[in-house]
Amino acid sequence: MSGRRARRDRLREERSERAEPHGAGRGRLTALAAVAAVLVAAGLIALAAAGGAGGGGSSGSAAPLTKAELRSVPRRLAANEKEANQVIDGSIGQKLEELRGIPVVVNQWASWCPNCRDEFPLFQQLSRQLRGKVAFVGLDSQDERGSAEEFLKEYPVTYPSIFDQDASQAASLGAGAGWPTTIYFDRHGERTYVREGGYVTLAQLRGDIERYALRG
Repeated sequence: MSGRRARRDRLREERSERAEPHGAGRGRLTALAAVAAVLVAAGLIALAAAGGAGGGGSSGSAAPLTKAELRSVPRRLAANEKEANQVIDGSIGQKLEELRGIPVVVNQWASWCPNCRDEFPLFQQLSRQLRGKVAFVGLDSQDERGSAEEFLKEYPVTYPSIFDQDASQAASLGAGAGWPTTIYFDRHGERTYVREGGYVTLAQLRGDIERYALRG
């Protein structure tokens, strides 16, 4: 009898020993699950904060100017920028007169011109970077108006382009012989440089703006 009782006691002890780690395992799993839930919640909070901070999308270099931005530049520049990305009627001579006292960069282009297409992103960037210092004006020469407007939807800029159907206005500035051509005027309204051909780098265009428009 004492032998059977001893065996029963040993069996109870063995079952008790086996049960302890199993219960401990459940405890560890419960703790790990709690930690994981906290980490997931923290991650969701971080994502929400990033979205609220403006992580949803980026504006292009030529995004429309806000009213606050327009108020921050000289009135004549602001008037020019209010016509941003439009093909407009009018005289380039009149436009230059309206902008007298401000350096001006005039870019002659056309929607059918591959070199114009290649350099347009440079004008997109610098017209925004130099806003308040330089006025930009486009001359859409020997082009179809509808094609020009479609072109500007693809390459929006912060300044207007004057429709110059027969390229006579470009010729009046000493341009009109090749596409694209860029004409520079200093703050006194004096024409300082006519460059035929497209720009390849931002540094080239910026260098000519500083040399021929911002001089003096």
